[in-house]
Amino acid sequence: MIRFPHILFAVCCIGSLFVYSYQFTDVYIVAKWCLTLLISLVLLLYICIKVLLYKSVSVNMLMCGNIIVFSCVLQALYGILQFSGLFSSHSFYKVTGSFDNPAGFASCLCAGFPFLILLLSSKNKYVRYGGWLAGTIIVTAIILSYSRAGIVSVTILSCLYLYERLEWKKVLKYLLLASLVLLLFGCYWMKKDSADGRLLIWKCCINMVKDAPWTGHGIGSFEAHYMDYQADYFKQHEQSRYSMLADNVKQPFNEYLKILLNFGIVGILVLFLLIGAIVYCYKKNSNTEKKIGFYSLISIGTFSLFSYPFTYPFVWVIAFFSIYIIIGEYIKRFFIRIWIKNIICVFVLIASIIGFYKLTERIQAELSWGKASTLARCKSYNELLPAYEILEKKFLDNPYFLYNYAAILQEMRQYSESLEVALKCRQYWADYDLELIIGENYQQLNKPDLAEEYYNSASMMCPCRFYPLYQLYELYKKNGNEKKVFLIAKTILEKPVKINSAFVKRIKHKVSKEF
Repeated sequence: MIRFPHILFAVCCIGSLFVYSYQFTDVYIVAKWCLTLLISLVLLLYICIKVLLYKSVSVNMLMCGNIIVFSCVLQALYGILQFSGLFSSHSFYKVTGSFDNPAGFASCLCAGFPFLILLLSSKNKYVRYGGWLAGTIIVTAIILSYSRAGIVSVTILSCLYLYERLEWKKVLKYLLLASLVLLLFGCYWMKKDSADGRLLIWKCCINMVKDAPWTGHGIGSFEAHYMDYQADYFKQHEQSRYSMLADNVKQPFNEYLKILLNFGIVGILVLFLLIGAIVYCYKKNSNTEKKIGFYSLISIGTFSLFSYPFTYPFVWVIAFFSIYIIIGEYIKRFFIRIWIKNIICVFVLIASIIGFYKLTERIQAELSWGKASTLARCKSYNELLPAYEILEKKFLDNPYFLYNYAAILQEMRQYSESLEVALKCRQYWADYDLELIIGENYQQLNKPDLAEEYYNSASMMCPCRFYPLYQLYELYKKNGNEKKVFLIAKTILEKPVKINSAFVKRIKHKVSKEF
């Protein structure tokens, strides 16, 4: 029987996978998060009210599992249709589903993949056939997305399932292990430059960890500091082979490393203790349902080694649901005492109401920012500035908003105001593009020494880029510094090209003509 919580869970799963809106500045992520949080709060309120009214709350594992599988199959079919050209992709990647890149698409499919076991273990052969068909569709979509983290994750899960189901001989077990090792090497060579780029990111992250090993740098530390560490790395290793691979990095491509950066060794130890507790609960009284939850966490954990699955709300939904499956019986024991149950429910009820208020405020602010961005594209500056001034109070610590605001002010040639906002942004975000904005503001305000500092910083952050060097060339030329003009022109002309774009060709042509 389909109950109200199942409907909410279905809306949550499908919404966290498929919803996107052009009314938000972040088209593919913010809308998913807003809907997921909204439905989660409604579900929490519903559960708390039922508990306070002394009514039982039960979870139909089969129903919820089928909802997850159905949602993942729909997403996988969407990706396959994109690959075949029947649906368009949302970026230059061929297969992204309803996301902006393959990482979100593959991470969500991998998180939901283990719930196929519910179908495969059914006594009805037609349900089992449906399970194998659904599994084939999901695996095909992951492979077509070229997500290496997804391919490794789904392969490990498949091997675990087959290892337990079939009577393996010792030789076959070794062959299975060898196949996994070969797969890892294959995934490395599949996109070698990209893999090497991640090695650079992890090297710089380790340098960050060394500076605050025990308690970390705090929440948001990767965004605030990483690119500075990458710039320092290239100052010390000017001839590094990584210089052609360096990019403007937004993620550490490893969730465990991110925890280490934010919370240090203390944070990672707490995580390992939680993992240990979950493993203990799983081993204590193992069954098929717990195995599915455990496999799902293994899938998410494997993906987390190479990517950023926790950026996406569907992964959080599956992670929490999987943990509940494993530790649910212990939660029920804890709630045996009515007074404990009532206190916690009242606390959650109040927190949910406050959450509704805060979420509504945030959605309104995000929608207002979306409208303001539309005005910016239309060059409606008279309406735009008052809107951004109001929004600045709501997004005081949002680096993406502050960057956007600084860029608009610069476009309007309000360089002092743009610099003020950009420097606020710099407190929360070390970014290649932001360095260029600050550098240009200083240049326009006749502060060449500071402009030079930020252009050099941008150049060190991404040594393969030509634009910071070109900005330095123009700065030196304007100030009549012939020696530096000569040196920077020589650097531009001799610099190897990563992508021989029309923009790079124009820079080289202009410099060679003037030089």
